[in-house]
Amino acid sequence: MRVTTVIAVWCLWISSSSATVYSNFLDNGAWQANTSVFACSMVHSVPFYGDAIFETRAGEPSRFYLQGDVSRLRRGGAALVARSPVWAEQQRQIELGVVEVTQSPRAVELPSADTERMLAELYDGLELVFTRGAWYGGENPSQIAITTVGFRGAYERYLDCLAGLLPANFEQIKRTAVYFGSSKFEDIQPSELRKLDNIVAYVRADSSVREFFIDGHTDSVGTREDNLVLAEKRAEEVTRYLVNKGVPKEAITSRWHGERYPVAGNETVGERAKNRRVTIRLEKLEIPPQ
Repeated sequence: MRVTTVIAVWCLWISSSSATVYSNFLDNGAWQANTSVFACSMVHSVPFYGDAIFETRAGEPSRFYLQGDVSRLRRGGAALVARSPVWAEQQRQIELGVVEVTQSPRAVELPSADTERMLAELYDGLELVFTRGAWYGGENPSQIAITTVGFRGAYERYLDCLAGLLPANFEQIKRTAVYFGSSKFEDIQPSELRKLDNIVAYVRADSSVREFFIDGHTDSVGTREDNLVLAEKRAEEVTRYLVNKGVPKEAITSRWHGERYPVAGNETVGERAKNRRVTIRLEKLEIPPQ
């Protein structure tokens, strides 16, 4: 191990403000990009603390979180700033606000707007620093510093990954409802077809999805016999669409129930619209424990 690496891993140092700083400011390998069609993330290793993680899951906005076995920051509000690295010729600092710290392994979790702002500051060459009193109650505050060393290479891989993400994740598609017009079973609306296309895109990427349960429903308008036929046609139409897109027909179990299982009343137009549906339930193959 080179001397510079030893210094980088030894991350406790005292700044002019007497803060205890956790950082990996010299290690080019501190950033790691993890990529797949299901999720994209960048993990920044902070020795003696844990990880700073930027993540975007398929179908979800980006998010950021600090994660470690023990939160080094006291519960409450932590100041977040973007500042120039110590080696920069011109020093500048931008106050990004106060973020909530919890006394848990995931001490800080931030939404997409904050996440994208932080990524922009890192790309601009500024490191990010969280400052809060030490969790153990010491006099000196603690700081978690996220450095720019090695960031851009990981960020390029992260952006490439975002372009290839699936449109939805399994939690979003495993229970899907496709809605129909009154007395209709054909001419599925584009917004509903997108739901089916999201299912198809996901199952093409995840071979563990092995079973599809398709159930047709109607509102209470008309006779029970007619509604049972209509529910069957709706279920068949959805089944046909999925099979034409490559879903194995033998993996599909199709059923129809007419007006028997409403999810809303049938007194108003809006209530009846919620009942005119086909539900698709996906099941994954259970992998037995080793």
